[in-house]
Amino acid sequence: MYFRGLGDAVEVELKFLLIGFACVIAGSLSFITFVKWREVQAMSQWLPTPGKIISSRVEAREVRSSGVGSDSSDTTEMRNFPAITFEYKVGGKKFQSSRYSVKENLGNFEVTETLAQFPRGAEVTVFYNPADPSKAVIERTMPDGAFKFMAQLSAGLVIGTAVLMFSLGGVLEALRPHLPKPQNLGAAALLLFMGLFALRMGFAQKSLAEQAAKWPVTPGRIESSGLQALRNYSGYRRWRTVFKSRIVYTYNVAGQRYTSDRVTFGATVTASLPGLVRGQARSYAEGSKVDVHYDPANPGSAVLECRVRGLWLLWVCSVAFLGGAAWLAGFI
Repeated sequence: MYFRGLGDAVEVELKFLLIGFACVIAGSLSFITFVKWREVQAMSQWLPTPGKIISSRVEAREVRSSGVGSDSSDTTEMRNFPAITFEYKVGGKKFQSSRYSVKENLGNFEVTETLAQFPRGAEVTVFYNPADPSKAVIERTMPDGAFKFMAQLSAGLVIGTAVLMFSLGGVLEALRPHLPKPQNLGAAALLLFMGLFALRMGFAQKSLAEQAAKWPVTPGRIESSGLQALRNYSGYRRWRTVFKSRIVYTYNVAGQRYTSDRVTFGATVTASLPGLVRGQARSYAEGSKVDVHYDPANPGSAVLECRVRGLWLLWVCSVAFLGGAAWLAGFI
């Protein structure tokens, strides 16, 4: 009886946890959409004036990482952005701006296409803020249907999660009488979900590495190689310093210079002792030449080794979770 009560409690808590998480994500998307909509509405009142592109190039920036394995709050990665600078005149005074669009670019996205759209020397129409002429953009609109799509996505995320959770509950209740240990259904379902999730991540990472092996290869150069110290939150309001390998390299595609620090796919490996993660940095000495695999559809995305670091751990976790689910349900 104890295990059944525990399983039921886990099942109920999981439902509301996932629905609550979906509501938080949907609320964040709705807020961001509203802020961007207000910004676009304000820009619709900005005035046009002739302008000229004076610089159009790739710019590497260090941004906070949000990928799988980013277990530290200050983990960063290198991404490539289109850097467009234009000049214009208002009331006989010359201005320059580097914010070419109201659209956001998170890096490694449509870099080549944007540079082709705004080449150096091109004549453009600039829209400036009449209250502050130093603020201006070239593109002041979002893609057609962008706001409608974001609103539908937010609503669909909450409704879809709720329907899925309660439908799944009905399916689990239908399966309960057929299980050898029905009292463990809730806990077994949780482990099953975690195992399938880990399995899906493993296959997704493996697929990325296999695709990268078919990417074109271009010569590159290691610009820096060493260790990076990170602050890692270890719980109980405690922070500790951990280390990871940090290899930054550059490469050229179609006359543009790109920068990246992705060596392999997969998780970021960190350790409290520097010697445990120094091996990768030693393999790529500063100034050495390397072969860079880059995505032909998105040259800003590249990798040095077409493999997944720590893939075995995902396989082990998925087997452990799935095996635990089978054991709790009474199948083994």
